[in-house]
Amino acid sequence: MYTHYLMSHSPSHYRSTMHWLTPPAQPEQPRNPVKLMVLTSVRDVGSCDKNGSSVSTPEGWRYMEGAVERLINESREGGALSGLIEVVGIINDDMEQDMKGSPYPAQPKPYEPWIHLHHLRNESGELIAGENMTHWIPSTFRKVRTADDPAQKAELKTEFERQVAERMRQCNADILLSDHYMARIEHLIAKEHGLYGRVLNIHPAITLADHPYCFRGPTPTQDSIDRAQTDDHTITGATLHLVNSVIDDGPPIAHMEGTPVYPYDDPQHLRYRNYQQAKLPLLTTGLRHYVEHIFMHMNRHTSQLTPQ
Repeated sequence: MYTHYLMSHSPSHYRSTMHWLTPPAQPEQPRNPVKLMVLTSVRDVGSCDKNGSSVSTPEGWRYMEGAVERLINESREGGALSGLIEVVGIINDDMEQDMKGSPYPAQPKPYEPWIHLHHLRNESGELIAGENMTHWIPSTFRKVRTADDPAQKAELKTEFERQVAERMRQCNADILLSDHYMARIEHLIAKEHGLYGRVLNIHPAITLADHPYCFRGPTPTQDSIDRAQTDDHTITGATLHLVNSVIDDGPPIAHMEGTPVYPYDDPQHLRYRNYQQAKLPLLTTGLRHYVEHIFMHMNRHTSQLTPQ
């Protein structure tokens, strides 16, 4: 049986609905917060989604809060994830060439805008949640086309994921959350690193294959607007799921749906609406559900989940 949790902050003729899609194991609180690292791409959450800046919406200019900022705020004392989650690091995979024309650098710098508000950083540019929080691991494998040199690309990809796993070990991270990391994760969830069940992805659309408004892949916002051209009932949402070796295909933990999509939508307008009505609420509630109902029922050192 799945739990349906109705959120009340959408337009009156729509309801954003939370669906739990995992077996409802008895909730269990961790003795200590679960340590989480985020793997993200500044070129995408910053340049594309405009996290950390004000964006134009039909209601006027609004601040575009991103997943990193929401996680840090909610994991602090008094937040919805306080005592459950501790953010111990942010890994970004951008290369210097990615940042040409970007409003942000690959790594935060003192007094310069980045993907979250200034009050979350100290004078040196570091996140106040902890020292040495940001880790830059360029995904150089993206420079190599598979058709040109598949062996080199595979080698660089293996090395990239090895470095991610090493940073997780250095920070004693229990889980990794992928947010707009625009590549397939393979080795982290395989036997060589054994992190299946501990690597999650937050996708800004519904990923259930049998859902009428399933939008997987790198362009879910535009895909949903395109659908709305011929289907005036189009909705979108967000999905928190375990990562497997196929992009956006992993077993879902929870999803939220009900964000309306209009045929005249500007992509940035829809992104903002979907962040507010689905992605950010799901991030908080879905992670709580994962920690209390899934993570706490896994062996502390070896995942008991079988890759799917």
